[in-house]
Amino acid sequence: MAVFPLALLMAAACATAPPAPPPAEPPPPPPAAVTPAAFVQTQVARLQPLVVASHHAWWEASTTGTDQAFARQKQTEDAVDRFYSDPALFEQVKAYRQDAQVTDLVVKRQFEVLYRSMLGKQVAPELLEKITTLRAEVTQTFNTYRGKIDGKEVTQNEVMKALRTSTDSQELQAAWEAQKGVGALVAPKLAELAALRNQVAQRLGFRDFYALRIAENEQDETKVLALFDQLDALTRDHFARHKSIVDQRLSKRLGIRTTDLMPWHYQNPFFQDPPAVFETGLDEVYKQQDTLAICRSFFSSIGLETAAILDRSDLYEKQGKSPHAFCANMDREGDVRVLANIVPGLQWQSTMVHELGHGVYESYVDSSLPWLLRTRTHAITTEGFAMMLDRLTANPYWAEAVGAIDATKRDQAMDEARAYLAFAPLQFSRWAQVMLRFERAMYADPKQDLNTLWWDLVQRYQSLRRPPGRNAPDYASKIHLVIVPVYYHNYMLGDLFGAQLHETLAALEHKDPVAAVYFGHPQVGDFLKSKVFASGALYRWDELIVQATGKELSAAAFARRFDKP
Repeated sequence: MAVFPLALLMAAACATAPPAPPPAEPPPPPPAAVTPAAFVQTQVARLQPLVVASHHAWWEASTTGTDQAFARQKQTEDAVDRFYSDPALFEQVKAYRQDAQVTDLVVKRQFEVLYRSMLGKQVAPELLEKITTLRAEVTQTFNTYRGKIDGKEVTQNEVMKALRTSTDSQELQAAWEAQKGVGALVAPKLAELAALRNQVAQRLGFRDFYALRIAENEQDETKVLALFDQLDALTRDHFARHKSIVDQRLSKRLGIRTTDLMPWHYQNPFFQDPPAVFETGLDEVYKQQDTLAICRSFFSSIGLETAAILDRSDLYEKQGKSPHAFCANMDREGDVRVLANIVPGLQWQSTMVHELGHGVYESYVDSSLPWLLRTRTHAITTEGFAMMLDRLTANPYWAEAVGAIDATKRDQAMDEARAYLAFAPLQFSRWAQVMLRFERAMYADPKQDLNTLWWDLVQRYQSLRRPPGRNAPDYASKIHLVIVPVYYHNYMLGDLFGAQLHETLAALEHKDPVAAVYFGHPQVGDFLKSKVFASGALYRWDELIVQATGKELSAAAFARRFDKP
């Protein structure tokens, strides 16, 4: 699974429940002579320095971890929130957005972007304050929770290590239950949080919070659900076939029958990442390589330069620094950078290709666009592109192309790599089905039996056995329900876009999609720059996908990956 940028997670969390800002002075009504273009330009002149300042404060906090830096981050983010939550400004933006006389595409699009950025914040500050406080309390619970194994407190890293390395079923169950234990602490507050979020949505005229978040994402709920239904129909049998292979390998490793496999046997608390049963040997290969040299070589070979990005980046571990990886467009004026903690190996090779994918996307947006539009159009497009690239690192054809292995090792690794490259996206797609359908049902009725709902979905989509007699809020042990609500589906839609885009790019190389790894094909970069990157946020995400691939988004290209045994 792709490493998701911390920036994206933070942005989604903030968009949902910002700190309640102090009252702001309303902007004066625009004079009658002020044109829509002039009005939006004036507002951007107010917003731009606030956003840039918040990005720099956030970068400092992420790279130093000092209390002073985090205090500056909060101050600058509060200033941005004061702008977005201004009710008088929102009414003006909404009026311009609905004005039929505003016909210029670029101007109309800027009002659309502003409107969707402000929509979820047009609620009484005291309600937002309740949400912010509750979310912070739950987040702190996650951060401080320590499960217990045999009466001893254990960290999350220790839980994950036990799940990956132990072959004793009792130990594995204890580790799995230790992770799930946080759910009982979180569940009551998550239910309260869901109810408060629904209040926000309903005061804004939406059915519930799920519907609000879909609208903020510029998506149609019916179409999103139809895509996930199509994905389920096209991949259900493929998943069952590949999971049976994984089950057989785990059964052999653990010395138990496949019919006795339980959720704690799959090496991940949520069965969202593949267990270590695929022996490609590529991790050891990348441990012997220069991670950045491979990245530079690959991107340069397709006509996408990364030198300026890497020069500004912070790439190695140090005290106080965030342990995550993310890419940040600091100012939409060319300052794009990556935060990482590189340790040579497959994981960080994949992560750096992913984050630099975000980086080149942002870097090649047309600089003549207005500031509001000078960024990616949606998480779907940037995540889809970055995920498409990071999959390449597990492909022996790519490893050979970048000089990490020779043809002999390529052929030796190919069968296992194909198995991994098939199972990993299938597995994540089933997990995404659970998340999408659970959140939609939870916000529709937060008081229903969520314990049963969760396991019904896990059984149906992930084919995991429900532990006999278990009745616990296991869903509440997933932190994303708190900090990035109604967002997971975007990662899956991004993967669908990535598959569709990959088929388009493979045609440029005149290769089978399995063998197409782009290296040495500058026409790939030319296509990406002109068809995907340049237009920034000028077009809706679904319009951009049609322009780039010639087709509306569907699950067909994703499913075609698995047609060959």
